Parts: sequence; C-alpha cells; structure tokens
Amino acid sequence: MYYQLNNNMYYHLTDINKLNTLSNKHMVKGIHCINENLTELPNLDKFINLKVLNCANNILIQLPNLPNNLSYLYCENNKLTQLSKLPNNLIELYCSSNKLTKLVDLPYNLIYLSCYNNLLNLLPELPNKLSILYCECNYLSQLPKLPDKLEVLYCVNNKLIQLPILPFNLVELNCCNNQLTQLPKLPINLKYLYCYNNKLSKLPKNIIHCILLLYHKTYNKYKYINSLNELLNYTIDYYYYYSIIKYYYKIYYNK
Repeated sequence: MYYQLNNNMYYHLTDINKLNTLSNKHMVKGIHCINENLTELPNLDKFINLKVLNCANNILIQLPNLPNNLSYLYCENNKLTQLSKLPNNLIELYCSSNKLTKLVDLPYNLIYLSCYNNLLNLLPELPNKLSILYCECNYLSQLPKLPDKLEVLYCVNNKLIQLPILPFNLVELNCCNNQLTQLPKLPINLKYLYCYNNKLSKLPKNIIHCILLLYHKTYNKYKYINSLNELLNYTIDYYYYYSIIKYYYKIYYNK
C-alpha cells in the first residue's frame, strides 16, 4: 500500500493501520491499497484533501465515510453490498464486480460510472454531466432517463425489454444480450452499434450511418463495416449477424 502527498511523492505503507498515525493527513491526496486482501479501511475523516481512493481487488464488505473532496473512487472487485454516501465532488466511480443490489444517489458532478457485474435491478437518476456509463451484467429491466451529455452506453447482459430515448451526443451503444424487440431512433452522432442476441424484428431506418463491428470467422478477427454494400458483401459469422444483414436488406430494398 502507498499514499500520495501534495508534492506528488509516493510513500509505501505495509500496514494500512499506519494511516491513522500519520501527522500530515491533510496533505494526503491519494491512497492506493490494491490487492492487499483488506477486509476494511480505516477512518478517512481527517483526510480532508484526499482526491483519489483506490481500494480495488480486496475483500471489503463496506466503505468508510468518504471525504468531501474525493474525486476518484476505485472500489471494484470487492464484496461490497452497498456504497457509502458519495461526495458531491466525485467525478469518476468504479464499483464494478461487487455484490451491490442498488446504488446510492449519484453526485451531480459525476461524468464516469462503471457499475457492471453487480446485482442491480434498477439504476438511480443519472447526473446531467454523465458521459460514460457501463452497467453490463446486472439484472436491469429498464434504464432511467439518459443524460444529454452521455456519449458511451454499455448495457450488455441485462433484462432490458426497451431502451429510453437515446441522447443526441451518444457515440457508442452496446445493448447486446438483452430482450429488446426494437431500438429507439438512433442519434445522428452514433457511430458504433452492437445489438446482437436480442429479439429485434427490425432495425431503425437511420441505422445506416452507424459502423457495425462484425466478426470475420475465417480470419478470426473483427472488422468495422462502414456501408450497406460492404455489409451485404462481407463474409461474417452466421450465428450473430445473418439477421442484421437480413433486416438491412429488408429496410433498404423493401424485401
């Protein structure tokens, strides 16, 4: 384990309990305790200038109260069942691969949220500044209203039956392995769309501006498809992508 002072120097600690004995707690900007088999963290109330807390890959079941100035929280790959109240200044939250059944209210400054591989069946209201959301591998049956600034959405491996209105700024959407029967209108800025393994009976007519990532079975590699003609002439994995070609063809050639 090590901690970071305001002068960007790092000091290594072999015992996390020594954090309690530090006389310069107010100077500590970052605490990094990855892969330490920790079951708990010490009280952080005195670390008033802490910006980064990285406690990933431990066996934590809960977090202490978090300092108000914390901007980055990495607590993925633990055994957390709930999160502490999140500071208003938090910008990025990584809480994937835990046992979370719900999320606390998200701070309004949050721009990055990674909460995949949990036990979530509902997401809270999403902050207006959020631009990246990874919520794969949960039990979500619906998503909340998506913020206007959202650019990346990964909601793979859930139980979604529909998607909300997609924001104008969305660039990448991965909604594979759900129960979607249709997709909403696609934003003009969307460039990458992954939607296989759903129950889609048709695709939006404006899908042609997207780039589809397809798998070339013969050469064991992926390829980006940029046009309808290229798509129709491309040798691809039958299981995943035959239906996509079929619906492209139906939409654009009325067959």
